[in-house]
Amino acid sequence: MKHILILLLSLFTIVSCIAGEPVTFTYQGEVAGVMCSACSNHVQTALEKIPGVKNVTVLAAKDGGLPRLEITATSAKITREDCVKALGEQAKMYDVRSLKLIEGK
Repeated sequence: MKHILILLLSLFTIVSCIAGEPVTFTYQGEVAGVMCSACSNHVQTALEKIPGVKNVTVLAAKDGGLPRLEITATSAKITREDCVKALGEQAKMYDVRSLKLIEGK
């Protein structure tokens, strides 16, 4: 199923690029360890270095949950592991618990 989704998103990307429209993908997830705006800035700066990432937003936790992560990118292949790698040593402090592709435009 995952392979079919990636294939469909890839085809959509090709068709959109031919049409001249920029394609963006939105990811959402959760990140533990973010306690303040400085923490948010560290996470945002690190994740914006992932190839294809255009924007990273860390949103405050709701109802005792974890802070939420939203990434806008031109790539349909960004994974949680890419985020952990981008965080490097900071991954000891900030744990990206989940990341999923929610839409492609």
